[in-house]
Formats: sequence, C-alpha cells, structure tokens
Amino acid sequence: MSTFESTLSLADHYHEHGFAVLEKCLSTETVARFVELTDSARKSRDSESAVANSAGVYALRNLTEVVPETTELVRNPAVQEIVETILGPNAFLIRSTLFDKTDGANWGVFWHQDLSIAVEQRHDVEGFHAWTRKAGVQCVQPPVEVMARILTMRLHLDDCRAENGALKVLPGSHLLQRLSSDRAEQCAASGGETICEVPAGGAVLMCPLLLHSSSPMERSGHRRVIHFEFAAFELPSSLNWRFRIPCA
Repeated sequence: MSTFESTLSLADHYHEHGFAVLEKCLSTETVARFVELTDSARKSRDSESAVANSAGVYALRNLTEVVPETTELVRNPAVQEIVETILGPNAFLIRSTLFDKTDGANWGVFWHQDLSIAVEQRHDVEGFHAWTRKAGVQCVQPPVEVMARILTMRLHLDDCRAENGALKVLPGSHLLQRLSSDRAEQCAASGGETICEVPAGGAVLMCPLLLHSSSPMERSGHRRVIHFEFAAFELPSSLNWRFRIPCA
C-alpha cells in the first residue's frame, strides 16, 4: 500500500489495519532543512536528550526542545491535514524523537508495541504503572485504551527500504490489546508482516499498539526518522501531558 486517493480512504485503512504509508508528505526543501538541523544538533553529546554510543549520537529525545524548529513540522499543512483526518481538529503533539540508523548504530528491534507516554509529573492513578524517567521526562504505561487513541507519525528524512531497516508491521494486530513478549513473538511467527518502505519526505502512520519491528541495515548510509506522537484528549485525574503542542 502506498498513497491514498482521499482522506476518507486513509482513515479507513488506518483504523482497520493499524497503519498507513504515505509516499509524499514533506517537500524536498523541508527534508533537506531538517536533515541539516538535526545533524547539527547531534554533534553535541552534552544534551540529556542525546542517545549516543562510541560512533556518535544516533537519537534525540524531546526533539522539540533540542531542535525548536521541529514545531514548524507539527503545523505543516500536510501534517496537519493527515493528523486531523485521523484524530479530528483538536489534536496536539505529545512526544517527538529523532532516530537514525547508521553504520555505527545499526540496531534491530524485536516485535513489540509502544506502551508508554510522557507526562509532567508522577501521580498515582489507577491503571497507570511502570513509571520511568527518560531524558529527564517522566514516563508511564497507561491503560491500553489510552494508547489506542494515540497516533504515531514517522516522517522520513531518507529513503527507507527493506535493505536499510524499514519498519515492519503486523496489520490488524493493534486490535489484540496489550500483548506479552511471548505472545507478540507467536503472532509474528504466524506471518503476514508488511514492510513499510517509504521514500524521503514520506510518512508512516501507526497505532502504538500495532506490533512492529525492524531489522539492521544491510547497506551503508542513514535512516533518519522524526517520530511524532499525537493525541486529541486529556489525561484523567491529576495527570497532564509533558508536551502539548497544538497542530493548529
């Protein structure tokens, strides 16, 4: 699956299968600008948001704080339209991260679901557990119903193909609720995976509960992805989103 003829078919596909691939979202000029901005930000290891190894920085958490221009992408007309199609007109960004697979940081990811959110402060609320801190930000696993309402958008700054670690997904697995690691592997072993190949400037939409993985790259280069998470609802009780950047 690649592009869509209407926003209606995009929403239908996303809700049924748990993901969608868009071959064109950002202009060539926008992609080049954010390659430059994020590459510049990665040259510093001093930021708490930088994730690095001996080869250098390969990820930046809290990207809107590290690269403030990232908020421009949230309000990019194409991004706005896509997010509104899935979540409605009141959506906002709740988390942003840059990932880059390179020769020096060439990892594979086992089949899993994304199960945590970033909040302002810890408050003990029923159904919220597994509290952690990542890059100075309080994170928690909420009830599965919360994760089901979040939209992940992966904006690609490089061509992403099977040979350089494209995302793999199991269509429809977002409907299985929360899965143990053993159950996730069993589902993956049954087959039916889709490889989400996408060119630079394209996007992958995904429900966080969708089972997904990726393989190490088989060729040299970069696989830079800006990973956004959006919501259009407030958290219960005394909990608040750590990041809340409106799309409009």
